[in-house]
Amino acid sequence: MRLTGGGTIMSYAARVLRKGLRRVLWAQISLTFVVAAVAALDAPRPDVLGRVGAALAGGAVAMLGALLLAYSVARADGTGGPASAQLWLYGGAVARFVLAIVFLGLGLGVFHVSPLPFLIAFGLGQAAFLVPGISSGL
Repeated sequence: MRLTGGGTIMSYAARVLRKGLRRVLWAQISLTFVVAAVAALDAPRPDVLGRVGAALAGGAVAMLGALLLAYSVARADGTGGPASAQLWLYGGAVARFVLAIVFLGLGLGVFHVSPLPFLIAFGLGQAAFLVPGISSGL
């Protein structure tokens, strides 16, 4: 790790965060399919596709948040200074929060998806952010 020359410390931190985000995304994908499978097994016959779709949609909302975090980290790493990097990171956090509210509202309020698998898949997708810390022994 070099201490001089345009953003190498942030680059190291960004590489570590990207590695953790890959683990988070794989955990989110796995958890989403587990929730979808459990929702399919638990659902009455005519409602199977609705519940599986709700679980997949809830997991997709969580995955979009993780992808948005990865994008904002990449943009912050490519900026010229700490002030602009900080703006990208805080802006990404605000965008993730707004994205979650909008998509949860659309899913539950407009499309009337089955709330239990939708929220469980979303919640477990958010809990997947603990995976990098658990796997690294923190």
